[in-house]
Amino acid sequence: MKGVRVPEHDLEAVELLSADHTILERPCLQFRPFGEDEQGEKIGDVSGLLIRDNVEYLEDCVRRVQGPGAGEGIVEHLCALLNERIRDPAYHVTPAFLKNVWNSYSYEFACFVREFCKVLSGDPQYHYNVGKEKHISPLIQTLGRPFALSQIHKMYPYFAHKYARALECTVMHVTDNSAVLRLQFPERVLQQFGPYRKACAAQTCESSKSRIAMVPVRVHGRTASIVKDRACIVKGDAFCEWEVTWTPERRALAYWPMWGLLSGTAVFAYVMAADSSASLWRASAAGLLAGGTALLGTYLLQREAKAREAVIQEQVGFVDTRHEELRESYLEQQRIAVELRRKVGQLTSLHRAGLLLSSTLNRETLLRSVAKTIVEDLQYDRVMVTMYDPLRCVAYGARLFGVPEQVAAFAEALEIPVSDPASVEGTVLLRGRPILVNDVQEVRDRMHPLYQELVSRTGCRSFVSVPLQAKDWILGSLTVDRRAAGSLTQEDVDVLVTLANQLSIALDNAAAYREIEELNTGLEEKVRLRTAELEAANEKLRELNQLKSTFVSVVSHELRTPLTSIRSFIENMLDGMTGALNEKQSRYLSRMLFNIDRLSRLIVDLLDLSRIEAGKVELRLQPVAVADLVNDIVEGLRAIAGEKSVTLEARHDQALPSVRADSDHLTQILTNLIGNAIKFTPVGGRVEVHTGTQEPGLVRISVSDTGCGIAPEDLPKVFDKFYRGVSVPPDARGAGLGLAIAKSLVELHGGRIWVESVQWSGSSFSFTIPAHPPGETAG
Repeated sequence: MKGVRVPEHDLEAVELLSADHTILERPCLQFRPFGEDEQGEKIGDVSGLLIRDNVEYLEDCVRRVQGPGAGEGIVEHLCALLNERIRDPAYHVTPAFLKNVWNSYSYEFACFVREFCKVLSGDPQYHYNVGKEKHISPLIQTLGRPFALSQIHKMYPYFAHKYARALECTVMHVTDNSAVLRLQFPERVLQQFGPYRKACAAQTCESSKSRIAMVPVRVHGRTASIVKDRACIVKGDAFCEWEVTWTPERRALAYWPMWGLLSGTAVFAYVMAADSSASLWRASAAGLLAGGTALLGTYLLQREAKAREAVIQEQVGFVDTRHEELRESYLEQQRIAVELRRKVGQLTSLHRAGLLLSSTLNRETLLRSVAKTIVEDLQYDRVMVTMYDPLRCVAYGARLFGVPEQVAAFAEALEIPVSDPASVEGTVLLRGRPILVNDVQEVRDRMHPLYQELVSRTGCRSFVSVPLQAKDWILGSLTVDRRAAGSLTQEDVDVLVTLANQLSIALDNAAAYREIEELNTGLEEKVRLRTAELEAANEKLRELNQLKSTFVSVVSHELRTPLTSIRSFIENMLDGMTGALNEKQSRYLSRMLFNIDRLSRLIVDLLDLSRIEAGKVELRLQPVAVADLVNDIVEGLRAIAGEKSVTLEARHDQALPSVRADSDHLTQILTNLIGNAIKFTPVGGRVEVHTGTQEPGLVRISVSDTGCGIAPEDLPKVFDKFYRGVSVPPDARGAGLGLAIAKSLVELHGGRIWVESVQWSGSSFSFTIPAHPPGETAG
């Protein structure tokens, strides 16, 4: 037998009566042993009474051969053998657990326990003997004692249910001295037996027959029954059926009438013998009185006995009901305990995987580490990690673990195009969604032919596949499977999604590390060459910037003189010094004068910007009363606002401190911002200047308007030199220098400037200026 350490001379003891192999040849349990099954139903095929009976009888067998101290060790060995066959550590068992009668188990687990006990005990008739010695519990003896054997056999399904709820037990026929009983396994239990159906049935058949034979002995202290096979699953029948015969019980005679007659006769004879003068009538009356008294006493005693028997049966029924309630409660407790152990195990495995994934940047080492964790700790049979190229839409380079080398090589060589989002691979790699498949045949037509070939080579029946996604990129997929059909649940999907997230980050980091290593090749030389190029370029840029500033300054100065002269000539002509002008001449000259003013303002802005960039602007800082300065500027610009029917107002917070600023440049900033607000506000609009405190030590000034606003894409650029937003009306556009100058001047004062705007709903430009320190006098 595979996986069982049994001495060579004991091998004959482990052969079953059936023709098929022993169940111990199955490598592992295919179903969960207790708790909840894969469909979420509570597992209650076999009572903990049956498992405890087998464990205790195993201890008895070993003690008889090896001495009193050997029993405990053999149960530890039994648990070790069972745990080797249970893949999920959450379901590992201990001696105390196996002896707990409130547990419930799957029939597959019970078969493993029975067969291991038989092997370890060395008793070839173990299953028969354990049923004979252990399988009629004190509870069942108590429940059955008030009943005759015929009644007990009629209750065969009820008593069998105490040990095995999954079995279908039927009473075919009952007489006073015989019964025909049938046992049948439902399809669900037969699925657990798999190809070892006869071997598992033989265990149940042998222990059941011995238990039935011992009913008269254990319950009524009589001789054992005779049990004969009428049909047997081991012999190929669909069920097991037995004919049970026992020595018939003697019928209870009506002793109490005879006792009354004897009592009356005895009294009659005594009276006639003791008193010769007594009449026949007197002696008869005494006899009748004695007989009636005896009859009445016997009747009352029997009535009290029946009442007590009814009370006992009622109490037994209550105990039985309470027993079932406790078993159900413990079954739920057992399910919760298993669930907690599984969660702890999963968290431990994920933590261990996280440590492994963070310990290396080598991709192959990463994949081997995660595969080992998935197979050993999370109890999956096979693992496949597939990479994905989003540019070519191709899945490639699959690493398949838990399969023969030729199958792994076949998987690694595959390059599978992924184009259909509705396909199995497209669901994971294109849509980024995990997928759970409990029957591959149901989705086979949605798989690429090469994947169908891989499924055939591996014998895959169910699998879970989740995407490996780092940031917004899908790197590949992580796929696991178990050989048992229907053994994967949504819980497996959740665990793998968590693990895939960790693996994705590790793979992304490994890829980044490889890129860094490649870039590091010759990087120092490249850096040196690039640094030299950048230094030369910077030097050239500095020279060009200096030339630009010089050119702007020279040109601006040179332009101011002729512009001033032209302006004077035009003003003289408009004043009539050269003679009368017609309407058209006046209009043209006025337009020329307007454009000369625009050009002059541009020259002034260019000169200011050149001085700021050259660091030639010197601030004359002194205390400035912000409210008074704002009011003066607002009054000066109110006329310009009135020409456009724009309302211009100032609003100040209470207790506003003075600021430490250059009054002229602060005036330039405010004039620029308020002038822009008036220019971009339509007729009937409103411009408001608000002053207040931003935070301790800073004063905030905001200029808000109800103008055209600024487009969201223009907001980051409004303070750039020469930038003009596309949302600004063409007739209101300037050179794009005013806000750049305002920003530079605000920053020279140690403040900052920003804008808030909603397109077509107005803008608000705000800036801060440091407050004048209290107690400091003007310099």
